[in-house]
Amino acid sequence: MLFLELNEADLYWIDKLAAAGKLPVFRRLLGEGVCLRTSIPDFDPDADRAWRTITPWIIWPSVYTGMKPREHGIIAFGQDTTPIQGRCVWDVLDKAGVQTGVFGSLLSFPPRNHGAARYYVPESLADDPECFPDEARPVQKFSVFTSRNYSESFAGHAVEVTRLLLGSMKSGVRPGTVLRALAQVPCELLRGDAQVPERAMIQSYVLTDAFKQLYSRHRPRFATLHLNNVAYMQHRYWRAAEPDRFRDELSSTDQRFFGTVAERKAYEQHFADWIERSLVWTDRLLDELLELAGDDAIFVVGTALGQKPHDPVHQIHNPVVRLVREDELFSALGIPDAKVLTQMNPDVSLTLQDEADAERAADAVRGLYVHPGKPLFEVERRGRQVFLELLMPRRQPGEVLPPIRHIARPDFEAPFERHVHEHKTNDQSTAQHDEPGFLLVYSRGRKLELVRPQIPVTDIAPMLLSWFGIPPQPWMTDSGRPAIQVH
Repeated sequence: MLFLELNEADLYWIDKLAAAGKLPVFRRLLGEGVCLRTSIPDFDPDADRAWRTITPWIIWPSVYTGMKPREHGIIAFGQDTTPIQGRCVWDVLDKAGVQTGVFGSLLSFPPRNHGAARYYVPESLADDPECFPDEARPVQKFSVFTSRNYSESFAGHAVEVTRLLLGSMKSGVRPGTVLRALAQVPCELLRGDAQVPERAMIQSYVLTDAFKQLYSRHRPRFATLHLNNVAYMQHRYWRAAEPDRFRDELSSTDQRFFGTVAERKAYEQHFADWIERSLVWTDRLLDELLELAGDDAIFVVGTALGQKPHDPVHQIHNPVVRLVREDELFSALGIPDAKVLTQMNPDVSLTLQDEADAERAADAVRGLYVHPGKPLFEVERRGRQVFLELLMPRRQPGEVLPPIRHIARPDFEAPFERHVHEHKTNDQSTAQHDEPGFLLVYSRGRKLELVRPQIPVTDIAPMLLSWFGIPPQPWMTDSGRPAIQVH
């Protein structure tokens, strides 16, 4: 079985583009395979900032373990995954002697092997590049570095990226892919902002090259491949692709760059086809993976969740910014010896010496604000880790944001622009997480029977295990007979 984890890819776009003849492989799989919709247990769509409660780093662990989000306890990248280690599908299969290969699955760090794992390459936001076998390490070094250092200053990392890219060829990355990646900086200089989305594609090009080499060499009976290119494009460019679904007004972020809606629309035309381009590339990849897997394989495409448009004028304020000099900010707050990692910058995690230090750090950060009554960070703590989500303050056109202050320390003051770096382009979310996802299953050599057209994501893990003759595990939330049966 080969499980392509196509993070947050919304079936709306796949149906639309397949109907237009632009996704022939998806169209064939939808016609000849079986497709069901997935839901998220206990999700409240009317909750405040509901989209934040179903982030992929929360929902994918439910897919892997069969546990509800509140049961597995994972709330952020970089979190200690001890609660779910040994409880993922691949762990169960590995212990049962089924050969496995993990590549990029979210919150799969650290790599582990109970005897049947042939390769294990964790997510790109892993704590470090640890993986196996050794041939995979160069590509994982590239993946972790680029994910943690993604920014508008791409050229500033050119030397290190070049070194890592050249090294990644030892992991199976093709010379043509390396050249394509190295061309990104000069292409951005020539084409400007219109070329920037290609950065998200480059990582997928590199990772799939390495995956195909590992898969071909080791041929595990169960394999995963996680890709984020479609999710990235939907988040940022849904308004560019379908402007008629959004208000003809300027958001507070738009107002920094444009005087009129017409100017904004003309600029966004440069990005109108990026969702389509990402899916067209993915469609070609499906064809390659199907050939690689072979006739008897069960090929699965899953998304865990979907997305829907969110208008930045009145529904969401989520401009793309970066937290910088964060060590300096936290040190000024008196937070001792914290290990600081950017996760999905401007989200960061702090790992402290013990839970008492973590609680004090969380309390200190909760007091930060720019506008009175509106905290600068959403703060959550788990054990000795603290997870921070920057809540970007709104502002009027031309307004200079006041310094960062602290409710309990009148003397505390830090320049906002020193610690929050705003992009120099109109980069913001125009779509966000939505509950419905899908699971598409196809096999050339096996008969598939659709039993139920809709399941909670917690039913996926026991269903996958059933295809290997393994019963649901004690920790899994299982609804009974698998929704898809393989004959």
